Amino acid sequence: MHVSFGLIALLSSAAGALCATVSYKRSLTINAATLLTPQVVHTFPNGTNMENLAVRASGQILCTIITGPDLFQVNPIVDSPATLIHSFTGYETLFGIAEVQPDQFYVLAGNASATTLTSVPGSWSAFHVDMTSFDSEGAATIDKVADFPDALLLNGMGLLNQAEGLVYVADPFAGAISILNVNTGDHYVAINNSLTVPAAPFTTPLGVNGVHVFQQPDGPLYVYFSNTAQSLLARMPINATGVPTGDAEVVASGIIADDFTFDSAGNVLQAVIGSDEIVKINPATGTITVLAGSPNNTELRSVSAAQFGRLSNDSTTLFVTLNGGNLGAGGPVVPGAVKMLELGTTLA
Repeated sequence: MHVSFGLIALLSSAAGALCATVSYKRSLTINAATLLTPQVVHTFPNGTNMENLAVRASGQILCTIITGPDLFQVNPIVDSPATLIHSFTGYETLFGIAEVQPDQFYVLAGNASATTLTSVPGSWSAFHVDMTSFDSEGAATIDKVADFPDALLLNGMGLLNQAEGLVYVADPFAGAISILNVNTGDHYVAINNSLTVPAAPFTTPLGVNGVHVFQQPDGPLYVYFSNTAQSLLARMPINATGVPTGDAEVVASGIIADDFTFDSAGNVLQAVIGSDEIVKINPATGTITVLAGSPNNTELRSVSAAQFGRLSNDSTTLFVTLNGGNLGAGGPVVPGAVKMLELGTTLA
């Protein structure tokens, strides 16, 4: 059995009303005074579909590929070479990636085809990637953590509780967020509501996509998640084990959203795959500020994920992955790439 995951090609209608029992914030879109110009870190061969990335403490960037089961590393500089860390034999694709302990990463692998736009239910697994052995021995140590026999397609992954080894895992086809214990391999569905499922306004089967946790000092702990089909970013209050403690609310709407990250002030830096833009979202107001990209050019064609640099000289640099329009999205197709944006004062 295969399940279709056609992305933007299936997005067909204007934004509509969602569940009336959910709390909403008004979304106002504005443009930054000057849109930022992306610089190229690395361009992959044409037809390569980039998916996600994670930044190591060393500053180096790990990135996953949908069009192959490959994990690459690039340096945080312009025109960096790419180094293959590992190819996951027996799988066709890699999606989410998250760091739990220092240089201990976890990735989601499965069988899905970017050519036929299908996924094989039950083919998905989580793997542990120990990058300390790559630095010392030239090869990362790879171990399977868990199989997901009920998963339709595993996409976003975000750290939940470092001490307990807990991560969130998003299944956009099932419209559910699971909690995975990377130490034991145990996992279960923790969140499944009207804002995680694929639904109106669009007909793509991609519901919940990116998933990450954030807490302001002395503030509530929230899980944030994007929903591509519903064209929104939402959040829910949770406890330290990831169990919801309140209702979900829409933070911003009208954005065909993929993965995202946070700045130190708690603003969301969102990859908007449907309009080829990086936007900043203020969760308190729902205001959306376009920082870079445009549907009128291919600078950030089908941008899919974003993470900040971790070195002293690139802490305000946002690194992003580009799908490149390689998932049947319509419009121009460009090679998948990793690019960077110097945000500087736009973080104020």
